[in-house]
Amino acid sequence: MRVFFVVLAAVFLLPLPSFPQSASRPSNPAGKSGFEDRHPEGIFSLIVAAHGQEMVMGPARSFQIVPVKPSETFAADVPEIFIVFQLQQHDSEFKVYGRWVVEKGEGVPANHELGTDVMLLMTEDESGYISLKRPSTGWPAGDYKVQIFMGTGGTNMDPVGTVRFKVRPAKAVS
Repeated sequence: MRVFFVVLAAVFLLPLPSFPQSASRPSNPAGKSGFEDRHPEGIFSLIVAAHGQEMVMGPARSFQIVPVKPSETFAADVPEIFIVFQLQQHDSEFKVYGRWVVEKGEGVPANHELGTDVMLLMTEDESGYISLKRPSTGWPAGDYKVQIFMGTGGTNMDPVGTVRFKVRPAKAVS
């Protein structure tokens, strides 16, 4: 009996060897990040850049957020640009996070970050949006990307894709 207690005490009191787990993400070929050059997919059934968003009653008598005037090109004087998305069915709450970046623009350095936005989605949510208001200095004309991340927040945010659009001088877009 004494041997049993000694073995039991050893199991609970002595440290067990730890097995290292890789905390790094798998490497991607040719230095690509793996998500910047593809449109988000998977949980998104639709994701588009738009001039606005509107909440409407869906076919299942639930509210849905739909894009208003989807576009890949915006005038430099628009007050706000939206990324509107519809989701596949999901079983937990999570956040959709967007990082707004000017890839190549007039008067700003390459890959200049303009801002971020986040939306918390509950299990019953079927759609949502993130947006960014026009900077005080205006939208620089150029090529933009919104890097999309998903997760529960903080450091648990995984990249899922990028939505791209262009901003043109106000007179150039009709």
